[in-house]
Amino acid sequence: MNYKYRLIIILFIIATLNCPAQDAKKEVLKVVNDFFHTMETKDSVAFNNLFLKNAYAYSVRQQNDSALVRSSILKASTSKNTWKEQLREEEITIHINNNVAAVWAPYDFWINEEPSHCGYEVFTLLKKDSGWKIASLTYSVEQGICNQ
Repeated sequence: MNYKYRLIIILFIIATLNCPAQDAKKEVLKVVNDFFHTMETKDSVAFNNLFLKNAYAYSVRQQNDSALVRSSILKASTSKNTWKEQLREEEITIHINNNVAAVWAPYDFWINEEPSHCGYEVFTLLKKDSGWKIASLTYSVEQGICNQ
């Protein structure tokens, strides 16, 4: 077998080994995007099905020289306001190890179609028999520095 054919076979093997990892990243990112969609559409049943039982959200806001940290169990909002959140696609980082995944990305947030704040979000997901579920969400809240 000559060099050219060996190289083609090696490249094919490398490409096929990476496919399961790419599929898992797509599955994880779909759960995160579903989170945003259900938040926007106020689909509380679909929203709540994205999470492990008692999944927590943590928000971090800079307040003078310290950080104000708040936590709550993730649940669908009852707000009458329209919320829209979007990740900055070009800066999304996804790490997966077996049944644990983390998604890190900057985001922008609007309330009633007006820019509200931005920051960074970290989703932690676990793979269950029923698929990927969000275990926790941690995000920073920044105002006045957003590129909206």
